[in-house]
Amino acid sequence: MQDSILDTLPSVPPTPAEPPSIALVRRDGTTLVASGQVAMADGALVAHGLVGAEVDLTTARHCAWQCARNLLGAVRAEVGSLEAVTAVKLTVYVATAPGFTDQHLVAHAATELVHAVLGPERGRHARAAIGVAALPLGSPVEVEGIFKVEET
Repeated sequence: MQDSILDTLPSVPPTPAEPPSIALVRRDGTTLVASGQVAMADGALVAHGLVGAEVDLTTARHCAWQCARNLLGAVRAEVGSLEAVTAVKLTVYVATAPGFTDQHLVAHAATELVHAVLGPERGRHARAAIGVAALPLGSPVEVEGIFKVEET
C-alpha cells in the first residue's frame, strides 16, 4: 500500500501551508534521537551569523552551551527526568566563515554541559563537530544528539 502512494506523488514538492510535524525527540525502545536545537534563549537567538566573522569563539561557545541546554530540555520533556538518561553521541554543527577550523572548540562547550548535567559516566559521549555554511534562522550553532534511557 505505501509503495502505491509513492507512485501518485508529484515529482516536485508542493508549497506547504504549514511546516511538517517534526518530533523534538523520537523514542525507539531505549534509544532517544533528539532533533537539532539552535541557540535560542528566552525566545531569541543568542547570536546571529558565522563563527569567525560576525561571531567570536567565546560567543559561539555560549551558543553551543545553550543548544545543549535546549537539547537536554527536550530529552527531559520526553522522558520526565534525566536521571536514567545516558548520552551516546552529539553532533555539533557550527556555521563558520571560510578558514575557521576551531569547530571542536565550539563543540567542547556542548560536551562540557552534558558532562556537568549527566555526570562523567552517563555524560561521556561520542561527538562530531562539523563546519557548515549556514544554519536555520542564522544560528551560529546547532546541536543534535542520541541518548539511551534505562528501562524501569
